[in-house]
Amino acid sequence: MKKIISTLFTFSFVAVLNAQYEFSSFTATGRGGATTFVTDYQAVGINPGNLGWQYKFDDKSFAFGFLEMTYSVRSEALNKEGLKSIYRSAKGETEPFTYDEKIQAAKDFTDAGFAINMDFSTLGMAFHDEKFGGIAFRINDRIHSWTKLGSTASEILFLGYTAPYFDQYTLSNGSTVLAQDYEVTDSSRDSIVRGTSLNPKYISQLMKDSELQLSWYREYNLSYGRKIIDLEDKFQLSVGAGVKYLQGFGLIDIYEENGEIIAYSSMSPVFGIDYGTAAASNPSTVTQTGKLPVSVGKGWGFDFGVSTLIAEKLKLGFAVTNIGSITWDGNVYTVEDTIMYETDNGGLESYNIFQQLGEITSNDGLFKWNGLKDTTVQLPTMYRMGASIELGETAEIGVDVLFPGNELPGNFEGAIFGLGGDVRLLKWMKISAGFLSGSNYGTQIPLGLTLGPESGSYEFGIASRDAFSFFKDKGSTLSLAIGFLRFRI
Repeated sequence: MKKIISTLFTFSFVAVLNAQYEFSSFTATGRGGATTFVTDYQAVGINPGNLGWQYKFDDKSFAFGFLEMTYSVRSEALNKEGLKSIYRSAKGETEPFTYDEKIQAAKDFTDAGFAINMDFSTLGMAFHDEKFGGIAFRINDRIHSWTKLGSTASEILFLGYTAPYFDQYTLSNGSTVLAQDYEVTDSSRDSIVRGTSLNPKYISQLMKDSELQLSWYREYNLSYGRKIIDLEDKFQLSVGAGVKYLQGFGLIDIYEENGEIIAYSSMSPVFGIDYGTAAASNPSTVTQTGKLPVSVGKGWGFDFGVSTLIAEKLKLGFAVTNIGSITWDGNVYTVEDTIMYETDNGGLESYNIFQQLGEITSNDGLFKWNGLKDTTVQLPTMYRMGASIELGETAEIGVDVLFPGNELPGNFEGAIFGLGGDVRLLKWMKISAGFLSGSNYGTQIPLGLTLGPESGSYEFGIASRDAFSFFKDKGSTLSLAIGFLRFRI
């Protein structure tokens, strides 16, 4: 099961930039904006105020969909081939790093951000009535990772006991040798079993300028929106709210701040991480039962949104989402800021950090963990504003601006600006395109294609947050959004 979960993370890459701006709403991925565009259940978690709008298809009251997915992986360190190697390594199609590749990986990741996200919607459904308003329900898994390493942390993470920090090696025959007197090669490093620092430092010093974040939680979101002002074709105002129950399956938050190490971990036992002796005295230790991931956290969240329609053409929207928190109460640990004298860890063997979580967080990894009963973490609150205008019957263009409400795992690193729109070239085909910039996204050109009959009874599509990356050797973003089971009746 541990391998299955690791592959789940990685398959999402090619089949997770910081938090998704459009979640798993594949119809919105290709345009760089969503706040005023999305309707029915796709508005859940984005702007519940849109649920008050009548569907464009007058004879349709219900919408439902299954298995919609959006992923993205972005790195300032890796080119496109490096990103693809993450997927291949999870499938066992690549060899472990050579020693030279380890050295290069440590250099590449120094001060370079690496973000992975997946948003997977198992089920979405919505109902709208002009008098009642709109109500929607959605089950969504959100997976986010953000890694940024200082030079020392990057070397220790990838090189392990052969990092320059360690001055002395213990060999398999029991002898010790100074690192400067030992030539490390692909063959000779197999004889090393431990690295020791003769000038040891605290973990907080080694983690300077470093961040490691991971979160995986599932939300069950029920949202409702309704028009409260309706001046027919002049002005309409809708408001909406959503409440969601959250299950947590994984949390890692490790960073250095003002000379102190701040670190929490709560991972489902399905990951198979061995915390050693720390687990025996941890009041929150849980074990795996069955084949499905065991939840290690729970909480509640809320979304609020407002939407206006002016002259049946101009839309304005504002929303604040993910207000709330998760209490992690299973396998909860914090890091003790100890001096690192030595390590038995040989470093990561590929770019696939997910597949090697145990190398980082286990009892034999880089940190000394102490058990906790629980810890409460606020959700990655987000503010978003958007505007769009319809151009005749075939096109709509708009802008989006998103702001992070806090600096917690799963949130943006800074503001994001998006510009884009849709054009219906044929009755059954819609093209989406746009421009996206800000946070750690860099500059991207999203592109999407949605197909479906003019009646709106069925639609499917595919999109990318940065389509050009698929055709550039040095593209630093890979993303894909797909949906094939979306219906209206």
